[in-house]
Formats: sequence, C-alpha cells, structure tokens
Amino acid sequence: MSTTASSATTALVVIDVQNDYCHPDGVFAAAGLRVADPDGLVARINALVAAARSGGRPVVWVRMEWPDDAAVGLLAERSPFLRERGLRRGTWGAEPVAGLDRRPGDHEVVKPRFSAFHRTSLDGLLAGLGVGTLVMAGVRTDFCVESTVRDAFFRDLRVVVARDAVAGYVEELHTASLRLMGTVFAEVVDGGEAAALLAGGAGPGPSHERSGTGAAGRSDAR
Repeated sequence: MSTTASSATTALVVIDVQNDYCHPDGVFAAAGLRVADPDGLVARINALVAAARSGGRPVVWVRMEWPDDAAVGLLAERSPFLRERGLRRGTWGAEPVAGLDRRPGDHEVVKPRFSAFHRTSLDGLLAGLGVGTLVMAGVRTDFCVESTVRDAFFRDLRVVVARDAVAGYVEELHTASLRLMGTVFAEVVDGGEAAALLAGGAGPGPSHERSGTGAAGRSDAR
C-alpha cells in the first residue's frame, strides 16, 4: 500500500486520550494499567495536530464514554474495575487529558466500545469530509487503536499509525500490535513521516511486506 494525500482527504484521528485511560489518577492506573509517559504522548499527539492544522486536514477526537453501569456490557465482567466507575458521562475521568490542542472546529466522536466505528457517527463523518486516509494516534494500542484500524481497513480506508503517538499498558502487547497492524491493516511509521503526510507531503512508501522484503523493518516499535 502506498499512501498519499492526493486522491482523498487525510484526517488525523486521536483515540481515547482521556483521564481515566492516561492520567496517573485515572481508574486504569488505579488498576495497575499505566501509560508510561502521558506528558510525552500528549506532546507527540499535539505535534501531529499542528501538522494537520498546517495542512488543512480534519482533526477527529474520539473518546470512550458510557451513560450508566449497564452500558459497559460484557467488559464489566472482563474488567471488573469498570463495573461501577470509569469513563462515565459527565465525570472527570471521561474528559480529555489536559494539554491536548483541541479547538473549536475540530470533530468529536463518542464511542461505547473499542472500535471508533462501532455504533458511532465516524463512518458518516469521514464520508462527508471526503476522507480516504486516516493518521491514527492515541490509546490503547492493542485494544482501541487496533480495533479502529481493523475496522477502517474493512471499509477500504488507508491507515497510517504514528508509532510514537500511540501507547499501551503492556510493552509486549503494544509492540506485537504495531507489528500486526503493519502487516496488512496499516502503515506503521515514525511521527515525522505521519506529520509530513498531514502537512501535505507524500505519505510512506509501499509496505515492506507487500514489496517482499518483510514487514518487521517498518512495523516494529522502537
């Protein structure tokens, strides 16, 4: 897959950079699941946002949110710490992390499950904006980011994942997810390449897997 911004609009999609997911006082940190460098993650995401703004690209902020305990569904069984708190509508934990460069005119999507396409307005929003390529950032790499990347691929949307602007809680799972996404679902590139695409330059070249030289070189986490 060779990704360029020539045939359709490129958009930046930022997944779940919320207090409960990322802040040291959030419910995930209380359960032992911590983003290693949340301030650094915010800075790297903001660099992509700045590039998108300079290139006139849409910026889409996605967040996970539930109106009540029942809406958590099966996840409440798999992650019991979410049964009665966490990511509830109107709470501090559901709010975006402080410091993100969010502005009027940006787009927002609220989702109830891992994928940003599941029971949300994202599909219609992207179609209305003429988006054919997504640059992806946010958390959690191996859950919500990967789920969204897969669903984008199933919709024939090209995806570029900025490897240094996504984060997980378990390094092995984070790295494995980047490698998996980089096989067929997305191009996994450094933040500088992703920023160049958003600013209006050419995207990453053909993937190593599809050029026959192996996927690990492009898709491994650093």
